[in-house]
Amino acid sequence: MTPHTPASDPDDDLDPAAALDLVDRQQEEIERRMVAGLPLILGSWGVAWGVGFTMLWLIDGLAPGFRMPLPIAVVTFIVLMAGALAVSGIVGARMGRGIRGGAAAAWTGTVFGLAWPIGFIALLALGNALIVNGMPPELANIYYPTASVMLVGFMYILAGGIWQNWQSIAMGGWILLVACVAPFFGYPTHYLVFAIAGGGVFLVGTVFTAVWIRSGHGGAALWTSR
Repeated sequence: MTPHTPASDPDDDLDPAAALDLVDRQQEEIERRMVAGLPLILGSWGVAWGVGFTMLWLIDGLAPGFRMPLPIAVVTFIVLMAGALAVSGIVGARMGRGIRGGAAAAWTGTVFGLAWPIGFIALLALGNALIVNGMPPELANIYYPTASVMLVGFMYILAGGIWQNWQSIAMGGWILLVACVAPFFGYPTHYLVFAIAGGGVFLVGTVFTAVWIRSGHGGAALWTSR
């Protein structure tokens, strides 16, 4: 009677070098999945900012020769922003599907995600308070988009600090610079500055990430400082 010998796991036969290579390949696959949708996300925001802010500029930017009807401009702006937000949510969820993080990562992501709507609500409340205290409509037209763009810049910098993403820090810094400079152009030219300089940085980021991913570089090399 021969003793029973359990079947060996093929992975048990891997030598250390092969096991390390397997881990590296799995890590590269995760990184590729994590960055694959970034060009689409950045591109959607580039279009939303570029077209959306241009529509707002057209309300008075070419007057009196041409005036974009206010409802059309505002609705288009809202739809474009909502569309970019939807693309970010859907593509981001697909990029993270099957990738599990620890409790700390989940907590950080949740708090960071909630900070966006809370921040915008706070800016809206402040703007309404300023209007109640006598802020004229001309200044309100500058305050609301500028404050919102400024929040976006801060959030991108914060994201870069949390996830060690120097590209996000650079993009956030540029957006902050645009938010500081645009109001000096006055209404409605500041909308055009947001469209070109703000939307443009997202489109540049789209091209950069697409080229980098296509070149076969790893995600970590692109999106972290490590």
